[in-house]
Amino acid sequence: MAKKMFEHTKTILDGKLRCLTIPVPTSRSLTLMILVRSGSRYETREDNGISHFMEHMFFKGAERYPDAMAVSSAIDGAGGNFNAFTSEEMVGYFVKISTAKKETAYDVLSDMLLNSKFDEDEIKRERGVIVEEIRMYHDDPMSQVNLDYHSLILGDQPLGWDIAGPEATVTSMTRDNFVKHHERFYYGSNSVITAAGGISPEEHEALCRKYFKFDKGGEPAKAEPFKKMDTDRIYLRNKETEQAHFIFGTYGCRAEHEDVAPFRVLNTILGGQMSSRLFYQIRERRGLAYYINSSLNMYEDVGLFQVSAGVNLDKVEEAIKCAMEEIRKIREEKVTPEELTRAKENIKGHTDLALEDTRRVATLYGMREILYNRIKTPEEIAEEIDAVTIEQVNAVAQKYFVDDQMKLSVIGPYKERNTFEKAFRFS
Repeated sequence: MAKKMFEHTKTILDGKLRCLTIPVPTSRSLTLMILVRSGSRYETREDNGISHFMEHMFFKGAERYPDAMAVSSAIDGAGGNFNAFTSEEMVGYFVKISTAKKETAYDVLSDMLLNSKFDEDEIKRERGVIVEEIRMYHDDPMSQVNLDYHSLILGDQPLGWDIAGPEATVTSMTRDNFVKHHERFYYGSNSVITAAGGISPEEHEALCRKYFKFDKGGEPAKAEPFKKMDTDRIYLRNKETEQAHFIFGTYGCRAEHEDVAPFRVLNTILGGQMSSRLFYQIRERRGLAYYINSSLNMYEDVGLFQVSAGVNLDKVEEAIKCAMEEIRKIREEKVTPEELTRAKENIKGHTDLALEDTRRVATLYGMREILYNRIKTPEEIAEEIDAVTIEQVNAVAQKYFVDDQMKLSVIGPYKERNTFEKAFRFS
């Protein structure tokens, strides 16, 4: 095994809080990140969107930093930056700051997460902000077609719902909802605190003990298992747009499956880089699309593969047909050795570039710990990619790219989804 880029240390603190340190001795910055096992797949119809709403509310004031201005001023005054994100399976909060001011990050984040006031007036104000955020994404065809695709392929269950939730649910949430959600998910064994950058394990552990006092252990939260649902093959959203957008794809492998590495290579060859087959054939040779790419989403118990494109309104059927032809070809014909090598080096190179950023380092290590309770180092990931063979790539394509399991979502000024039936076939 190659020499490790980063040595990580894991400590279990009171309340079963996991404390991860990834020292980067040459770094003058530190990223402190708290990940919580929560998110939209842990929600119900009655509270869909609360994980995302709560993410906003944590920035509105607590005990030591009583309002949004106090929170932002503390980080801005130290020259740092901070943000948060909500996904289907986790919620994250982070501060990136100079190592000289690192304790400010622990002070601010711990106050936010442990002592938030969930002030009623702030909830009312932030409701309006989130409603406008929801409307913004629904007004954007690229975002809307993605929401439609996920709903189509994942079905009417939490994993298939909009992370931000529907407007009606968001506007009905009360302070009591936030307090109960906080008690349900924000506890020691359901959280991981990761520090990456200019800090030692001893210092990170000491600061975690000082600021993050969780008195509840228990077990990490569990979501309802994903169930495949019988949904339509094609979903069409009729909307006046200047450009047609479509996404099609199928089920992939879950995040800890043996097919992950060959599937990543396959995806890179097909549509994950500018020299990929889809980009070359559909944009460069035919000029059918401004953007076209393929991507993978891997969850704890299911995965998704998708091809996304924005095309001329009159060329959408041709673009879908050409993209499906590339799927058919990569399923039936082996990729070349040159493609295999280029894809592997692309994946490893992108990983190396990402690891120049302490936030990306904290995310890589913290995410694997919170979701799978097992760290996979950059070196282990690179070895898995290097070991992928042409035969494995071909086997994955044949296994997952099955015509009658493909789903298509389209948004544009079209009235009949049957229009796309012929184009959306391998032959």
